[in-house]
Amino acid sequence: MVAQSWIVADADTGEILASKDPDRKLPPASTLKMLTAVSLIDRLDGDSLFAPTLQDIAQPGTKIGLRAGTPFVVSDLFAGMIMNSGNDAASALANAYGGWENTLALMNSEAARLGATNTHAVTPNGLDKNDQLSTSADLATILRAAIKIPEIRTILATKEQWMESPTTGRKMKLYNDNAMLQWDYPGHIGAKTGYTSRAGTTLVAASERGGRTLVMAAMRTGMKMNVIAPRLFDWVAENDKELTAIGTLPQPEPPSDVQAIPAIAMEQEGGPAPGQEELLRLAGALPAIPTVEQTAPTSNSRVILGGIAAAILGGIAALSYRRRRTLDSD
Repeated sequence: MVAQSWIVADADTGEILASKDPDRKLPPASTLKMLTAVSLIDRLDGDSLFAPTLQDIAQPGTKIGLRAGTPFVVSDLFAGMIMNSGNDAASALANAYGGWENTLALMNSEAARLGATNTHAVTPNGLDKNDQLSTSADLATILRAAIKIPEIRTILATKEQWMESPTTGRKMKLYNDNAMLQWDYPGHIGAKTGYTSRAGTTLVAASERGGRTLVMAAMRTGMKMNVIAPRLFDWVAENDKELTAIGTLPQPEPPSDVQAIPAIAMEQEGGPAPGQEELLRLAGALPAIPTVEQTAPTSNSRVILGGIAAAILGGIAALSYRRRRTLDSD
């Protein structure tokens, strides 16, 4: 297999069926967008609107053609990120959740929860950064989680769709660049490719073959997705009875309860627009407001205050001083 690192695994059991150097850390390119999708799709209201910022439209590489200030439905931004690999759409989704910094912290936390512990996200779209790395085992782990989310699975299976701004009427057609999907590869669930000068060609794919749901990932491969993925999937189907697992993908920790919030409006020059503190707190971009119980005086402080008041009223200053010293040492 022409790839520096690759893996194929059973998505249901997590059994690794074959691999080559699956824990080698390499740049993930746009396959990282699957982590962006897994992290955000349950946390953003898909029906809400987000107006892209100057940061979003300035992203280099592949774009879907967003315009700053022209709002689109969040669910369409997810489609544009996954189907067309829009770097502008990925940036817009990160900003819709309170900004890149907040979203990247969430992405890295989510990767750790899934067991993709060799993955470090520095951008939401996979564009090269020195310390942005992943592994084929981690990418397969992330895809395994992604195909269990109905909204992501629907996008992966969509060949083309229109997206339209509800305020301006501007339309754009999204076209899924997954050749296996366009050519109706048997049992295919979905795939995501990536390419940068530093990462080379990367890809993840999922298909149902031989009674199994399979996930695969390859990094720095010289083969096209519609060649390397079918070759691995067909090999598993043809040799299924003789295969013995050589390891397992990590078992993810249970997800925490999440609340989908409307997209957070951002200023064009950067930073959340005023008046959205509650949404920012829900997104984790601002600390929570302490509850009444957290801000109420402690029992000791109430006793101290009571002792001071009694001393003032009763004129027994020396007694008050001794009590306060004793209580303050607790």
